[in-house]
Amino acid sequence: MPSQSRMELEIAEAECKRKLEEAEKLGHKEGIADVCGKLGTIYITLGYLDKAEDMFKKSLEMEEKLANKEGMSSDYGYLGTVYQMRDDLEQAENMFKKSLKINQELGRKQGMLTVYGKLAEVYYTRRDLDQAEAMFKKQLEMEEELDNKEAIAKIYGFLGDIYRLRLDFNQAEELYKKSLQLFAATGAGQMVELMQEMLANLKKRKVS
Repeated sequence: MPSQSRMELEIAEAECKRKLEEAEKLGHKEGIADVCGKLGTIYITLGYLDKAEDMFKKSLEMEEKLANKEGMSSDYGYLGTVYQMRDDLEQAENMFKKSLKINQELGRKQGMLTVYGKLAEVYYTRRDLDQAEAMFKKQLEMEEELDNKEAIAKIYGFLGDIYRLRLDFNQAEELYKKSLQLFAATGAGQMVELMQEMLANLKKRKVS
């Protein structure tokens, strides 16, 4: 969702609530699912996580009745994000796995790519480094197919962090250098500075 002011989001919320009331009066399941999903994303942006959870669960209920697997995968993904924002990582993992399973069944590469990244974040936060590495590598493979240099650079940075945490400083250095090179190629100045700092800190640790 593009950056919007709080006022714009509150106007959008009021409009969505009006549309939801209409859809509920008509018993229009597709309309209810669609509007609840939109309200859910508004509430995530506003930081109203309980309201967001309620909306995505309501949307999911409608999508299940409609057997709309694509909609279900989206709702599971958003619910995972809600739980991740609450630091309920176990529940977030469960939701992301459900989303991933449906995306795999449907062959939705973009959906799979997004969820691999979200699962990688969950495992990394939990310091489950082997699982995090596996997910980042799956994400990396797909981003390389798309030649998405900035995303590839970020993944190399995360993989570098994983090897740094394992105290494998040589491998971490190699990955940070790959990340730095790609960020430099895309003109991401702040990220170039960050990776240079990571490499400098790593060098100090290698010496000590």
